[in-house]
Amino acid sequence: MMKELDIFKHRYSCRNFKNEKLNPQDLKNILEVARLSPSSLGLEPWRFLVAQDEKKKEELFQICNHQNHVKNCSALIIILSRLDFLDYFEEKLRKRDMGEKEIQKRLDTYMPFLKSLNHEQKIAYAREQAHIALASILYSANALNIASCSIGGFDKTKLDSYLNLNTQKEIATIVVALGYSNDKNLPQKNRFDFDEVVQFL
Repeated sequence: MMKELDIFKHRYSCRNFKNEKLNPQDLKNILEVARLSPSSLGLEPWRFLVAQDEKKKEELFQICNHQNHVKNCSALIIILSRLDFLDYFEEKLRKRDMGEKEIQKRLDTYMPFLKSLNHEQKIAYAREQAHIALASILYSANALNIASCSIGGFDKTKLDSYLNLNTQKEIATIVVALGYSNDKNLPQKNRFDFDEVVQFL
């Protein structure tokens, strides 16, 4: 288990990337891990947009408050939060290996909840799921010796517009910069002690 824990212990937010392209298979593997992430009700309310082109990274740099690591990284993954999950919930549920009785039970249980959400509540619910996928991206990248930095500092209206999103159906939630670290020394990880954050009831 210690080797696996190192993936978590040594991951940090990198802002100093080498000018190198990512191995395409490594990038695909990171995205595959993101795709396989768990989500509430199995809704998977996300999409992943990938930018590697220098011009696009420069344009996104402008939208992301001129943070240099946005344009200097090897690739950017933009996690979109889908808000149209009510439209596909039943269809997706019926693709699962379960009988009609169980399907109806779940529809009766969860449909009222999903229908009760207003637009702002849908955004909050979907964004929670997006951060599960974010963790998958960050740690799978680190397992492949690829550095990362999650970026929440951007103009949300401009980014949604740049991506031509229908914001009634999906919004940009977070941007992830990926690349090979150019840092000589890794920063010391500073976390609360175990007993400060964990309590057994």
